[in-house]
Amino acid sequence: MDGLTLPRLRAHLRASGQVRKLSNELAHGGEQGRNAAEQLARSEMTRPDGPLVWCHVPGRIETGALASLVEGLNAEVAGTSMLVTSPDAVRCRRAMNTGQFICQLPPVDSPRINLRFLDHWAPDAGIWFERVDSPMLLDAAARRSVPLFLQNGVAPEATTPRSRAIERRQLGLFERIFVLDSHEFEGVRSLGAVPARVEVTGRLTRIAHPPHCLEAERMALAEALRGRPSWLAAAPDPSEIPAILEAHRVARRSAHRLLLILMPREDSEGPALTRMLRSEGWNVARRDADEEPDEATDIFVADSKEEIGLFYRLAPVSFLGGTFSDTTVPAAIHPATLGSAILSGPYSGAEGETLRRLRRGGACRLVADSERLGAALTELLAPDRAALLALNAWDIASDGTQVLERLVRVVSEALRSRTD
Repeated sequence: MDGLTLPRLRAHLRASGQVRKLSNELAHGGEQGRNAAEQLARSEMTRPDGPLVWCHVPGRIETGALASLVEGLNAEVAGTSMLVTSPDAVRCRRAMNTGQFICQLPPVDSPRINLRFLDHWAPDAGIWFERVDSPMLLDAAARRSVPLFLQNGVAPEATTPRSRAIERRQLGLFERIFVLDSHEFEGVRSLGAVPARVEVTGRLTRIAHPPHCLEAERMALAEALRGRPSWLAAAPDPSEIPAILEAHRVARRSAHRLLLILMPREDSEGPALTRMLRSEGWNVARRDADEEPDEATDIFVADSKEEIGLFYRLAPVSFLGGTFSDTTVPAAIHPATLGSAILSGPYSGAEGETLRRLRRGGACRLVADSERLGAALTELLAPDRAALLALNAWDIASDGTQVLERLVRVVSEALRSRTD
């Protein structure tokens, strides 16, 4: 009797009732029926042509990390697509609206359904994240000679000789195990994993590329500003404009030459926004009208979203719009890559995982409510405070490059060996 016999029996008993329930849901159709079809490995989606990497994520999906992974894999093996199976598939589908990604609920861990799943998708490589939650699915993939890798690995909690034997066998199915830290490394090693297969790499995270900027434009605007302190309000919701203007008034009490660079959500909003600001007595220049800010300019309306990289480079401090109104939030990693200290409200939209990393790393100042934005801005206008946040943000934005490169290297080698 091999180490998976008992887990197989337990899983089979659980799966039988689950399959009956899902079969009833499938017969009723609708969204619930589609979800049931995925769990029964009867997905209506077809397998994409070319290499397919299957990522199984038992916990919360870091969509940015997977986006960076598929980008890196395509740089090595053109035409690579990614299948993601996770209980978090609904959020994955919302966040990963691209033809390179397919997000599905994981199949029920049953031998017949696992084989149907593998027959349909025929993955060329599999990357499991953190832990093994479907032992028969992993075993079925290994029996198909699918190259398997464990990323963000954590040591299983195995307390009895039998459970340790089971975990040791499961870990032995992976060609490489990439663990989070030395503690997890020792835990995995203690279970009897082959030492040469285990590496400490850290967590796979999103790797950001700085938004484009024409250096000639940056130099021209920097010369026009003549060293004036400035801050950027990036893509605010219209409901946030009053709080931004009040914060600007508050901060100008201690920084009299302070310039607000205000980038509306859509370029088309620039003319109306400029008229409104001028009606309130502000001296305004507008980018799309070829107006340059001078010493008398209070607010520069940057109604050219394609130049967001330019304005992040010019502004030492950036406020992320949407974080007070719980609406769309611009990519939080972009100012982090360009040395702009970040201010954000309590909401994060689709940028939650990035903002959590930035806040934990002392790279983003959380402002509890809009009334406190002025005080927070004033504090960050001190060069040493802004520089500290910007440095922390840069460290976080560049962190994980080696983790990604290592994973891409071994997976792309496996893909090439399958196609040779």
